[in-house]
Amino acid sequence: MKPEWEKLYKNSDCTVFQSFEFNYFAWKNELSTKKQNQLTIILIIKNNEIKAIFPFYIDKRKFLRFINDIHADFCDCLAIDDFDFLQIIERVKKETHFYSMRFINIQKKSLLLQNLQYKDFNNCIIRPFERFAFLQLEKGCFPENYSGFRSKHRTKFRRVKKKNSIRRHEILTTEKISFPKKEILSLKEKMIYLGIRDRTFLPLSQLKLLENLYNSRILIISTVKSKEKINAFSFILQRSDEYLFWIDMYDDSKMVNIFNYICLMQKLSAEKNIVMNLGRGTYDYKISNFMPGINQLYAIFIFSNKYREFRYFFTKNLISLFKSVYKKIK
Repeated sequence: MKPEWEKLYKNSDCTVFQSFEFNYFAWKNELSTKKQNQLTIILIIKNNEIKAIFPFYIDKRKFLRFINDIHADFCDCLAIDDFDFLQIIERVKKETHFYSMRFINIQKKSLLLQNLQYKDFNNCIIRPFERFAFLQLEKGCFPENYSGFRSKHRTKFRRVKKKNSIRRHEILTTEKISFPKKEILSLKEKMIYLGIRDRTFLPLSQLKLLENLYNSRILIISTVKSKEKINAFSFILQRSDEYLFWIDMYDDSKMVNIFNYICLMQKLSAEKNIVMNLGRGTYDYKISNFMPGINQLYAIFIFSNKYREFRYFFTKNLISLFKSVYKKIK
């Protein structure tokens, strides 16, 4: 399917998470290793041409969902034509077995969301989910090329750069250097040792996905060094003029992660107009440091019956309650 997928991707208003490479390598490295997962890609074909692709799979709980939706900042289908998703649901019900549909990280502009939100469909719930942050930078000198910054931000950026003046920033691409796996693993262990991340951070399956995306030229690495020591990595997904901070790694050097962000924005926006997507989550370091625009993401739940709906949200709320109590006890 790769040629048809890439043609649709090129002509669709979608993100890098809908690319063939992201879905193929995410399935291969992270999902196909569990036998309970069932690949369930849906195609809409008209006049022998693929008009839409829905990169789904069914998980062990019998939920129909987007491939690697937990790690994808934006989930969506690829489509160049209108479709009726209710008809698709009826067809899929006949050919597969699942209890519910769970679509998360859906943007407001998504064709899937637009297709469902104004239709009277039983057991379909659309809710606000997380939010994401972004900056639109004009070609020029950062930070002067972003109107959202005040003088205090520019002063802070100068201070951050001064504190990290002994460090060197570099953008790594597959044309320049092979994937720095050894250095990434070393920084991962340091983050765990420092308590910045726990042992579940960046498993080998996800590291392999990063390597595949890097070699496919849809991922670049923004890195900060002091002499030969790596202080920070940021894995950046790119499509056209949009760049997305996906995964950050850093040691305990002061403000080194913010320094990495500043240097990357400075270099990329010096060449052209860009959208710098800070990804899911409106964390304080994003908002206070970069004053980004904020957009809402949505979740769509479609249940086979009321019992499935009740069971899902009851279990979800119960788990949230246990986690809250555990944190207070801890």
